[in-house]
Amino acid sequence: MFVYAEGQFSPRHIQMNKGSGFRQGLSVAFRLGTELTVAIIIGAVIGYALDRYLGTKPWCLVVGLVMGGVAGCLNVYRIAKGITIDNDNHNPDGY
Repeated sequence: MFVYAEGQFSPRHIQMNKGSGFRQGLSVAFRLGTELTVAIIIGAVIGYALDRYLGTKPWCLVVGLVMGGVAGCLNVYRIAKGITIDNDNHNPDGY
């Protein structure tokens, strides 16, 4: 067991106020993750439904997964690009 001096490794307090940068970063991360996940799930569901209707067992599901992944990546790219443009407009010096 390790013994440390008191206060040596105290946890930093993370500000979770409404306008804090950490909270805004979490919000963006959850949004981007949700966008990607939902697009892949929707593509898989559509592909699975087409497979059941057309009788082409795995092919529409595979195509739906790939198309959902591509759509999700494009959504994430667009959102991230918009965020960087907004940041550049607010901070023209890059800080």
